[in-house]
Amino acid sequence: MPFARLHHLRVESCKWHGGSSICDKCECGEVQDEKHVLFFCKCAEVCELRMRYRDLFEGMFKTLRAFAPSSSEFIPFLTCHHSITNFEINAFLNQDSYRLLKFVSDLL
Repeated sequence: MPFARLHHLRVESCKWHGGSSICDKCECGEVQDEKHVLFFCKCAEVCELRMRYRDLFEGMFKTLRAFAPSSSEFIPFLTCHHSITNFEINAFLNQDSYRLLKFVSDLL
């Protein structure tokens, strides 16, 4: 029995169906993997989800406010100039919040 995949990220689907692993949503030229979709994808639908669940990202995206037109404006993605460590990803995914589960469910 083949292993069932729970999401349709291109990093996985290209292994099974061929094609490219590059994100086709935001035209960034990056691999569409979990890290990309969680933090970097500029796709309107994904940014809208991050805006809806902005409380989950507030700490991580705080430094981006310096680049916003208004210092209180939330920028719903990290730019390619930002790096994120595995420790930070792990901390994000281990938040004690039911909203994180809802966000990931809505995202994937």
